[in-house]
Order: sequence, then C-alpha cells, then structure tokens
Amino acid sequence: MLSLGHFVIGKWSKVCLGCILIITISLLIGGCWDQRELQERLFVLAVAIDKADEGGDTKEEKEKKSIENFVQPHGNKLYRLSYQILQLTPASGSGEGARKASISTYVISSTGESIFEMLRDMLGQVSKGLWFEHIQAIVISEGAARQGGLQPLIDLFRRDAEMRWLIKLLITSGEAKKLLEFKPPDGEPGGIFLSDSLHLYEKNPHVPGWIPGLGETSQAIDNKKTVQISRVELVEDIVTIGGTALFKEGKFVGYIDEYATKGTAFFGATEKSAIITIECPDHPGKILAFELFRHETKLTAHVNGEDIYYTLDIGMKGNLGESQCGNQYDTMDDEAIHKVELLVAEEVKHNILYAFHMYQELQVDPGDFAAKLRAYQPLAWERVKEHWDEATFPNVSLFPSVNVTIENIGSHK
Repeated sequence: MLSLGHFVIGKWSKVCLGCILIITISLLIGGCWDQRELQERLFVLAVAIDKADEGGDTKEEKEKKSIENFVQPHGNKLYRLSYQILQLTPASGSGEGARKASISTYVISSTGESIFEMLRDMLGQVSKGLWFEHIQAIVISEGAARQGGLQPLIDLFRRDAEMRWLIKLLITSGEAKKLLEFKPPDGEPGGIFLSDSLHLYEKNPHVPGWIPGLGETSQAIDNKKTVQISRVELVEDIVTIGGTALFKEGKFVGYIDEYATKGTAFFGATEKSAIITIECPDHPGKILAFELFRHETKLTAHVNGEDIYYTLDIGMKGNLGESQCGNQYDTMDDEAIHKVELLVAEEVKHNILYAFHMYQELQVDPGDFAAKLRAYQPLAWERVKEHWDEATFPNVSLFPSVNVTIENIGSHK
C-alpha cells in the first residue's frame, strides 16, 4: 500500500519531468536558428531608373556601362537600373588598432529592359544577397518616363512582396543615378535623406505630399486617375525638392511649378502649415506673411444648360507670422488686420486660379473636378465624360471664394 509520501513524490516527479521537457523543447525551437548578422546583408535604400544612354559622356563612364551590360535574350537596352546599397561595418578590435563601426553607401547599376532581369544580373556585382524591404525612394529620370511611361518602370515594385507601398517616388529632369551618388551634408544615407525630405510636405506646400507613396500611385494608375509625383533636382552639390510631375494614363505630361503645386494644395486643404505672403498695403515693397493653421474647403460642381462651372469655398485661420514693415504698420489695429485678411484672401484666389489654369493648359484634371461632377451631376457627366480632359475641362470656369481670419499676431506687435 502506497503512503501519502510516495504519492507526493510521484506527483512532483511528473511535474519536474514536464518542466524538463518544456525547457528542452524551448531550447530546440527557440532563438534565431537562421539568423544573419546585419553586416552580412546588403540593404537597398534607393532605386534610380534612367534611360540606358542617359549620362555617361566620359570615357570612364562609358567603360563602366560596358561592364554593367549583359547578354539579353529578349527586349532592348532601354533602361539603366541603379541601386544605392547600405554597407554596415561592425566595430572590431581594441586599443590603438580598434576599428569603429561605420555606415556607408555605394551604387551599382545594370542596363536592360526588364527591371527584374536587371535586378538579378546585379547579383554578379555583390557578394551577399540584396534586401529590398528598406527601400526609401525610387527616383525616375524624365527621359525614362517619357520613353516608356510610368507603369513598366514600377510594375515590379508593385508586384513583389518584398517591396513596401510606402516607398516614395520622385521625378528628375536630369540623371537619376546622380541623386543616389549624392552625399547629404549631414552624413545620412541619400535614400533616407530623400524620403525624409518629402515628409516635410506638411510645412512645405511646394511638395505634393497628398500622394505619399507607391501604394497611392499604384491605385491612381489602376483607377486611371492623374498621377502626381514630386520633382527633385540636383545641381552640383545641392538637392532641391519642389514642383510636381504629372502623368495621365501612365504617360508623362509635364511639370507644374512650386507655386502651382501650392495652389493645388488649396483645392483639397491638404497642406498643414502654408506660408502666404502679400505686399504690405501701406508700404509697397515690404512683405507680410500669413501662417495658415486651419483650412476648410468645399468644391461644388454646377451645371447651367450646356455650361459647367465650379465654386470653391475656402475658410482659413492662422497667424500673422512676419511683418517687414517694422513699426510703420500697426498690427494691433483691427482695421489694419482686416485689410491684411482681405489681401491674403486675394492672394489665395490668385494662387488657386494660377494652378487651375496650368492644369487646363496641360489638359490634366488634378482629380477633384471630374469626381465632383460625376458624383453630384451624373447626367452632365455622362454627356461629357468621353471628352472631359481634352475638350470640357480646359473650358470650365472656377470661382473661388476665400475667407481669412487672423487669430494671433505673435508675441510681438
């Protein structure tokens, strides 16, 4: 007959055996059995797509291109694909001979037609696999965009599961590869620099931040909407982002400048902190600056017989951010402030119409106008939809109405 002690011992033996089994199994299945150190991976931070014959006028560059070439069974040598690769070097050693950890980038390229084929060909230029989950930006040259349209250039990035739909897109009138070779003054990798610069659209209305990445661009292409992509230019050692490249049905149409990009933001209240400048009403040549904080807008489509027109009602609130008039202009005077409000409203109207007329000249609807007519005036839309961009939109009228309220004049009058 078993005693109570034998029963307790047997029970605890089973518990201990179970714990041992759990620990053993955890040791076998836990941990990163397939781990690879960061320095063993090559992270692609940015992509550049140029025409195959773009740039490369020097003898050294021509020799480099000949090495980047490969025998291509199908297609033509249309594009030059470049990758900016992040190189991580770990710290090693100690004392005087110690090596500090470092981060650097370099660029590799290949020429062909299939982006995927060029991608795989570039594995012959590296010793480790390429990782694409951290791509920050894709820079496309205007020449490449004009040559074959936008869709074939980004199709791989839309399909591949390794690519992220938050990747930023940029267009340049020059050579895209040079933007990958650019070294930002703060030392950060160029791909991260370009992506972070676009994030500043909330305070820089010259950047079209309302189309933030590959995902939204892909959706616009699928829905046959106008695609708007930020423009970037490199002159010597200065990079500037501002203005917008327009694509209709995947084809490059042209650019709108920074002022029109700012006016476009007023259509849908997409900017967060725009600066609107006017000339001082009492002192010509002096500038006053209004800082926008809150913005409401309403676009309405109207039909009058055969005529189609739009009204755009805008309400803006913000502060007087700067006055170059000094003490000559009394910002504590309500009448003086009201005069500034009216002038700011006129400037916004001028900015909006400037952008609107530029779109009409290019025969490109920025998006909101056709959508409003289709939603609220369906019969009129059915009548004009087949020739909207080419015939109807360039002839419609827009009547903006703007109300501006200055709520604060800052900490100094």
